Amino acid sequence: MITLYDFAWKFGQGVCWNPHVGKLRYCLNYKGLQYKTIWIEYPDVKATIEKIGAKSTGLQPTGEPWYTIPAIVDDATGVALAESADIVEYLDNTYPNTPRLIPEGTHALQAAFRDAFYPKLAYYYPFLVPITETVLNPPSATFFRAKYEAIFGKKLENVYPEGQERVVAWNKWKETIGGVDAWMNKDDIWMMGNTPSFADFILASFILSAKTLFGADSQEYKEVLEMHDGRWGRLAKNVERYNRVL
Repeated sequence: MITLYDFAWKFGQGVCWNPHVGKLRYCLNYKGLQYKTIWIEYPDVKATIEKIGAKSTGLQPTGEPWYTIPAIVDDATGVALAESADIVEYLDNTYPNTPRLIPEGTHALQAAFRDAFYPKLAYYYPFLVPITETVLNPPSATFFRAKYEAIFGKKLENVYPEGQERVVAWNKWKETIGGVDAWMNKDDIWMMGNTPSFADFILASFILSAKTLFGADSQEYKEVLEMHDGRWGRLAKNVERYNRVL
């Protein structure tokens, strides 16, 4: 049994809303691996990672270790990991009889995709971050607000664009993510062509975040689904079979 650590929120357990954990949950479901979820609050991440024996995933601007989830513990091997790319490599190597998340011969391409994709999210975060704070339980909300107000240098209420500024910022986000659409052939179902891979689950996790955080009936989610001739809406439909929360 694999234990997956995910973020709790104020609407109860059983919903994967965080895109960083969502991509790994898609991966576990795609591979058909048995797992369970432990839900934790933001202030408990550091203690949790240290307790399970996983490594930090980087350094903060202060030089202190950076502790993040998703994280897993695999009871079968005793391995504990807390970096998505490392976890995916581990799952492929440890469970070779399950579908691969990084198909043979695509490691460099998958790494290049991640390096190019994540900076594009800078235009999405001013929309996503303020909404995230509103769905968290009080301990996490307080922690989250302090962290991201320090990053943005302003109150979260002033981060979300309003009025014409919102129109300009949202169009910039659409234009930027359009670069990802341009990497794919028009009729491609998946980033690698005919089979899902880690890259697809990264993309799908941010579509999922628009649904869970803004709401299934929100204008933001509808626009994400319709972007670039409906490519992201088709992707959301294609990954529905991997949406289980265990």
